[in-house]
Amino acid sequence: MMSPVIITLVSDGKRCLLARQASFPRGMFSALAGFCDMGETLEETLRREVAEEVGLEVVSVRYSGSQHWPFPQSSFMVACHATVSPGNTQVDVDHEELEEARWFTLEEIRAALKLRTPPRNPRDQPPTIWVPPSYAIAHKLIREWVDDQELHYDGE
Repeated sequence: MMSPVIITLVSDGKRCLLARQASFPRGMFSALAGFCDMGETLEETLRREVAEEVGLEVVSVRYSGSQHWPFPQSSFMVACHATVSPGNTQVDVDHEELEEARWFTLEEIRAALKLRTPPRNPRDQPPTIWVPPSYAIAHKLIREWVDDQELHYDGE
């Protein structure tokens, strides 16, 4: 049986929000994701997950794509971009779900996308930020966000 999962990249128009679970490799941040509850639409799931995991209210949703994801069990991931109001960006992390969530600038994301393999920082150094590999739909969401930023906002 395949379980539907919503995965979303949240933006405030200038920055994107990425998060990490404690189980993620050191320094890796990704888009928010969560399972759909019975009877819930994808949009309702997205809004609920963003509110529960980071305490933000979504004002718009845009579909991006989908991907079968076999880890840790068979899931069907539906990817979307979500926007929050620029005036409502205070993150309130649910530490039972996430280890950390924070806003990233275009420059920070560009640097993270340049890394092709996970960096090997010494334990006594802050980890280098990196994102999921190119085969993951989270990577596609992040790339789309960068492309949109470069098209509309770069240089302002």
